[in-house]
Amino acid sequence: MKFYRICILPAFIAAVMSLCSCEIETSGNGELEGMWHLVSVDTLATSGVRDMTSDRIYWSFQNKLLELDDKTGANNSVLYRFEFSDGTLKLYDPYIYDRENGDKPLTNIIMLSPFGVNELEEDFTVESFSGSKMILRSDELRLKFRKM
Repeated sequence: MKFYRICILPAFIAAVMSLCSCEIETSGNGELEGMWHLVSVDTLATSGVRDMTSDRIYWSFQNKLLELDDKTGANNSVLYRFEFSDGTLKLYDPYIYDRENGDKPLTNIIMLSPFGVNELEEDFTVESFSGSKMILRSDELRLKFRKM
């Protein structure tokens, strides 16, 4: 009985208290969360298509933050705030990702073109979306992604 009071009971109480104090926080983004590989870019005006599978460009969604990343290191990573609802993806408030010196607001739109983005604030229509594939359309481009 003494062993029960000294070892088992406190462990049981600690376990119950830790479960009661936890809250599950979700972003509400569902299957959008995670890393998406940009596999092709279609130019709407010319019907041109560029295969991007070997370019290693990724969009990573977590909570309300999007990271645009070139895994080859050829381009700076960009952070965006985003809203995803009602068949649209709105990107806004871009920053250049720089953990050593602090993220800086992005003002040069040329840095965005390797990622399929043409404006500092851009709206995409979600043409197709499943757990493994996504197609986004802006005024100028159609972007096709595969989930990693």
